[in-house]
Amino acid sequence: MDSSRREFLKTTAAAGIGTAVGASLPPAHSPLPGRDGTLLFRAPPMDRVRIGFVGVGGQGSSHVENLLTLQGVEIKALCDIVPEKVTKWQAKFRELGRPEPAAYTRGPRDFERLCAEQELDLVFNATPWEWHVPICLAAMRNGKHAATEVPAAYTVDDCWALVETAEKLQKHCVMMENCCYDRLEMLALNLARKGLLGDLQHGECGYNHDLRGIKFSTEGEGLWAGTETSIPPTASAPSRRR
Repeated sequence: MDSSRREFLKTTAAAGIGTAVGASLPPAHSPLPGRDGTLLFRAPPMDRVRIGFVGVGGQGSSHVENLLTLQGVEIKALCDIVPEKVTKWQAKFRELGRPEPAAYTRGPRDFERLCAEQELDLVFNATPWEWHVPICLAAMRNGKHAATEVPAAYTVDDCWALVETAEKLQKHCVMMENCCYDRLEMLALNLARKGLLGDLQHGECGYNHDLRGIKFSTEGEGLWAGTETSIPPTASAPSRRR
């Protein structure tokens, strides 16, 4: 049997979801083999985490605010296509008596310069969807762990680009979505794995989140609707994991 996880997933999918998947999947704590047969890595703990943040609009700013409350976190660089957003945060850092983070505001691809120049442990991004994969890949390829707002990717090939890059370079790539691990989500997962819902054939979900205030705004996050940026090229060639 092929040791790649894509082949593993194909095999378990063919067996059916529910009871069959529950029997086929290893326990949640068991490591899965990587592409080369090695087990997934575990990064050593850090007393201090140096972070570069890309995208400090409404959502990104809330993350920066939260990070500033954590001990052992240093925000070393901020990146945004709107220079005033970064300047505002630099002033806030000075008010708090914190070291001023470096600014990267030379356009939509300036995150690449941030990833290449800065000595960081993690690059966290809260940008429009089409930039999540390019930023995560740039971070990992420059020796940094990557964290992203949802969704991490929206094509299968881009999902595998993230997985394969993380495996190859031994860097974490995390989608920062608390709803993946809340009680209801874990309950649904375990019900399916234990076969208590029968042989599942179809699933649907909804996203009850009123975004009209953002979509029709000319300020804050609404600026993205009227801003022309260079759309990143396809993040990856078609994956070899077919």
